[in-house]
Amino acid sequence: MNTIEEYKRTRQLLFDREGIRPKSKMVATDGPVKNVHYLELGTGKPLILIHGGGSHASEWINIMKPLAKHFHLYIVDRPGHGLTDPFNYQGVDIREHVVSFIGSFMDAVGLEKAIFMGNSMGGYFSLCFSLQCPERVDKLILIGAPASVNRWIPPMLRLLGIGGVNLILTRTLAKPSPSNIKTIYKMLLVSHPEKLSDDYYLHCYYGERLDGHVKSFTSLLQNVLSLNGWKRNLYLGDQLHLLKIPVRFIWGEKDAFEKPKTGLSKARNIKDYKFEVIKNAGHCPWLDQTEKCASLIISMLNGQAIATNHSPVLLAEKQSVRQ
Repeated sequence: MNTIEEYKRTRQLLFDREGIRPKSKMVATDGPVKNVHYLELGTGKPLILIHGGGSHASEWINIMKPLAKHFHLYIVDRPGHGLTDPFNYQGVDIREHVVSFIGSFMDAVGLEKAIFMGNSMGGYFSLCFSLQCPERVDKLILIGAPASVNRWIPPMLRLLGIGGVNLILTRTLAKPSPSNIKTIYKMLLVSHPEKLSDDYYLHCYYGERLDGHVKSFTSLLQNVLSLNGWKRNLYLGDQLHLLKIPVRFIWGEKDAFEKPKTGLSKARNIKDYKFEVIKNAGHCPWLDQTEKCASLIISMLNGQAIATNHSPVLLAEKQSVRQ
């Protein structure tokens, strides 16, 4: 089998494990990439999920079943990730790219407006689009620290954002392998890597081996990062007050990219916000605490009362969080 076939085979194993049958679709757009892949499942209000980092739509698989009972899910692969066309980010106006990519995808699948949920880099994509096109965003959930709200970036990612150095790293220390991917998840993404199956890590491995993936991801990092972290001119932490839509934050207590306390201080600048912390969870909290995150997402989006375990650092601020 070639890499694409192995990617699809291992993805099907994960679908079977979760008892779901999402439709795997490709749509032609007039945006920055022609062919965009997405997974579709469920009924209800449209909810677009945008994955983080160098990942792919499959990172949402373990939470799709409960969400699909309430929402019509559109789980998109960003350019150069999963089965969407590769893309070289060198010299690209990233914010213009983001707006064009999301807008053209929505046009292609016939969506005038949708709820958005983004993680990490997917949070950045969602924020850029929400700031530029609030009329097309119903609500926004940022799950895990969104990229661009904090300029500090783990050193490993900064190195991957340096031309030449990233080429060496992706051929040596950061060369794709199931064991290396598990190490990255343990270091940066989750608190409980043992909860993820070997099939999950193998599927991620094939995702990183897809044609054009490494170049797409490293060129994206070169575009947005410097040795000092997230580029100052792309920082959005001081623009959150401009958001005109309801924003809901779900933050892992042990997020490696930013602590909940400083995330909350920035979230407070948004007129309509809620901020919840998931205990014993990292940067991708739904991979650590699936049931808690699913329940919280559904209650947040349906306007129900929220019952969840808060991090001790926020207990004293509980009332202000529920504004």
